[in-house]
Amino acid sequence: MKRVMKIIDEENNEGEYEIICHFDSELTNKSYVVYTGYYEDEDGKILMHAGPYVEDGDVLRVNTKITHEENEMITDVVNSIIDQFKKFKK
Repeated sequence: MKRVMKIIDEENNEGEYEIICHFDSELTNKSYVVYTGYYEDEDGKILMHAGPYVEDGDVLRVNTKITHEENEMITDVVNSIIDQFKKFKK
């Protein structure tokens, strides 16, 4: 997967986004992607988006409407990545 990809969500919003990570889940039998456009929320925090995806040529079609269980799983993966970066930062 490329580092920057065109992503189209379930509402046909599209844009170029940087891929933070992607992974396959044996629990849901889906592939997931976490990505950002480096937009900030009202508190100045960078927004990240995530959801199951399907590759369509050079485009990822992502459904960002996820279940509570999927959200917890994605959060665990992202937190694990953050923990790994913290170890390297020391």
